[in-house]
Amino acid sequence: MDCQQVKLMLSAFQDGCVVDSERRSIVAHLDRCGECSLHLGQLEMVRQSLRASPRRPMPAHLSFALRSLASREATRQRYYAGFRGFVRGLGERAGLFATNLMRPLALPAAGGLASAVFLFSMVMTNFQDIVRDHPNDVRLAAIATDASVRNILFEMSEDSEITLDILVDEQGRVVDYTFPDGAGEIKTAPMRRKLESTLLLTEFTPATTFGRAVSGWVRVKFSGRSEIDVKG
Repeated sequence: MDCQQVKLMLSAFQDGCVVDSERRSIVAHLDRCGECSLHLGQLEMVRQSLRASPRRPMPAHLSFALRSLASREATRQRYYAGFRGFVRGLGERAGLFATNLMRPLALPAAGGLASAVFLFSMVMTNFQDIVRDHPNDVRLAAIATDASVRNILFEMSEDSEITLDILVDEQGRVVDYTFPDGAGEIKTAPMRRKLESTLLLTEFTPATTFGRAVSGWVRVKFSGRSEIDVKG
């Protein structure tokens, strides 16, 4: 076994991930090769330095994001559990397959529609007085709505106050939260855990655009006596 092969296997040798025959060959090579022995010592110094380096604590928002991801995955597994879940998943996969199958036809269809609209606009010479306001028309401003809170249970002391910006996905579930500028933050770990557990169990109504649910931010202000102020 030459030096190049030994250097490539030194890391696995330190981890004990080589077979006995390779380990004996490496040990025999290290006994007679000073360069490889020096390289092994350098790797050991790097390993000791990494072990002695302080561990950085996990950020609170990352911990909350991982818990939220685990909660969504557990919900998905329960949703597809059993025979009904299998049939439901099979139907969704069939729908996705049909969508992907029809997607190559979308561009020609869009081109044909655009050509038809262009030709129609060329034939029609005057659209005046054709379009009129209808009393039952819905204004565009009323079509887009902000996210809101359905139900929340969070108790605080009467002199406390917390303001949060909460990101809600299309299904009304909490994705992330932040503290607005100047609103401060929760300094005690028990209160933060209580707040995060409360947000996981809170029911939100997602924001909508043209009647379709979309993700959006909602600002929630908690104050004493269980008072809640919600702003989109």
